[in-house]
Amino acid sequence: MSTKSQEIQDKMTADIEAGKKAFRDAMSKAQTQIDAAAADISKLRASLKTETAEAKARTMTRLDELTKNLDAARRDQETKIEEHLKQLHTQIDAANAELKTATAQGKVAAEEKAKTLRSEYDSARAALSTALDAELAEAKARIGTMLDNVADKKAEVKAAVQAKVADLQKKHEDAQKKVQDLKKANAAAYDELRRGVRSAINDVHTAVRHARSEYAA
Repeated sequence: MSTKSQEIQDKMTADIEAGKKAFRDAMSKAQTQIDAAAADISKLRASLKTETAEAKARTMTRLDELTKNLDAARRDQETKIEEHLKQLHTQIDAANAELKTATAQGKVAAEEKAKTLRSEYDSARAALSTALDAELAEAKARIGTMLDNVADKKAEVKAAVQAKVADLQKKHEDAQKKVQDLKKANAAAYDELRRGVRSAINDVHTAVRHARSEYAA
């Protein structure tokens, strides 16, 4: 390999590594915020099971505030992952095009670049899957909290909430199935399926919020 080719390969490697580091740092920062909010929420949910009706109302108000913060942190994290995936997809396309026209001397470097980018793309996909799984786990916990919040209510209220919870659980299961399909999707179908997953999870969140509002009194 010539000195010039080596310099180009070294710069390419440095650029990719810098992008990976920036992404990892952003993920670490977002996860720290998510973990802190999730820990506070978990403590409050545990206290709901033994609180009086008056105390439950205060706890639910605080839970609503914390879940908004958690949702914002999760959305920020997922947005960053999605942006990283788009950037990598563009870079992979460019690397594949480069491979088609590379000289014998440059082909090794081009193949190594494409391999590195594909590996990072797979890692980013895995990170998004993990984030979506966590988001759905949180949604499931919110559905369960609805039952805890009406434990001391009249039988007809409990029955109404249980019926609503069954509907929410069905929406949750549908979203969960879409996430599983996304994990197995090939690159060509991935973006479209990802949008379907986001829509399904948003439907779950919206339905939970409406149900909470309906039975908050």
